[in-house]
Amino acid sequence: MTHLTPPAPFRRPRCRTPLPWAAWLGLLAAAAGPAAAQDAANGQALYQAVIVSGRQTCAASACHGGNPASNLNRIRRGASAAVTRSALTNVGDMRFLSGHLTDSQLNDLAAYIAGATGQTASYLSVSTAPVVALGASSLAFGTVTVGETVSRTVSLRNTGNAALNLSGITLASGSQGFSRSSDCGASLAAGTACTLTVQFRPTAAGARSDTLRVASNASGSPHTVGLGGTGTLSAAVGALGWNGTAGGITLPDTAVGATSTPTTLSLRNTGSGTATLTAIVLGGAQAGDFTTGGTCLAGGTVAAGASCTVTVALAPQSAGQKSATLAVTAGNSTLPPSLTLSGTATAAPDGSGGGNGGSPGPNVGAGGCSLLQPGAPDGPADPVLWALALGAAAVLWRRTRLDRGQEPGSRRPSPRTAPPADGAAPLP
Repeated sequence: MTHLTPPAPFRRPRCRTPLPWAAWLGLLAAAAGPAAAQDAANGQALYQAVIVSGRQTCAASACHGGNPASNLNRIRRGASAAVTRSALTNVGDMRFLSGHLTDSQLNDLAAYIAGATGQTASYLSVSTAPVVALGASSLAFGTVTVGETVSRTVSLRNTGNAALNLSGITLASGSQGFSRSSDCGASLAAGTACTLTVQFRPTAAGARSDTLRVASNASGSPHTVGLGGTGTLSAAVGALGWNGTAGGITLPDTAVGATSTPTTLSLRNTGSGTATLTAIVLGGAQAGDFTTGGTCLAGGTVAAGASCTVTVALAPQSAGQKSATLAVTAGNSTLPPSLTLSGTATAAPDGSGGGNGGSPGPNVGAGGCSLLQPGAPDGPADPVLWALALGAAAVLWRRTRLDRGQEPGSRRPSPRTAPPADGAAPLP
């Protein structure tokens, strides 16, 4: 490792193996977490550690030597943590370590060097807090065939000096085809990491996006990762959908026992492959109050860009509000959403009358005679009744004449008149 300060006027010795400070980084990675502030023992371990293969420790004789008291390459200046931090940024051979040693670890090094050289240590102000470091700010899934799954991972690291407590790893939407999992526990110790896994499985064609959120006790929570991908249909897959139809269909009010005028729906295949219909299904407790028809038939096909029709009608069996669902199942295709059917069934018209055991009523348009005027309480008003009465009177009059012995209009004795006496001439 090189010294911490610019060279004196005399010749500056250099380490034969460059960048010996890399040994410090190894110990940092191996530690379970940062040591307590101003821990001289941890500072000595950092000073002497060999982590990177081929690199020497800071204690190597070609760098600062095993005893900082010798002040090789002015190592005693490292009693100031601020001087060491500045060197990591401004000295070329040490710059690779910038950002890899925490302020707490620089304080530990300062405590060790100060104790070994008799210098007064100077420390950096250190706050104790977790820090979230995500391996990526966004994950791109590209184009994924509908029904297939693609996975991406992102690391979550605690670069702070206190435990990172995780309160939730969630998706902002959760309805865009993304799902998530992780091997993270409830807490991440300082300096440790875990892996977040996100899967994208599109259910329909089109661009999709969501946001992965990590909620914790770290400043800036929740920390987020943007998610994006596009679903696409394969070359041989259809895409069935209702053409110009919303989620619900209201049918006309219909009397019990009758059938409403059918409503026609259009089912269109907007995909690139032929869809094979397997069923047109009515569902729900009142499905029996509806009927279907049309050209969309089970076992039939709908070519790409083509359409067929489904007709629906209300055929109620009882009065009241009716509802059901209409669903289409098909092979080699994405499916249209189910539709809700609804309608009102009214009571059947009153079919009672005189011929059915009910009260007598006008026989309008059915032939024959009518004895009561519509709306009249009881009295006869139909002329036919008078004709019948007159006919009956004529019959009675004729029978009366016969009973008196002479048929009307005849001079012959009535068969019921007694015969004349012997020798008597018949009346003229």
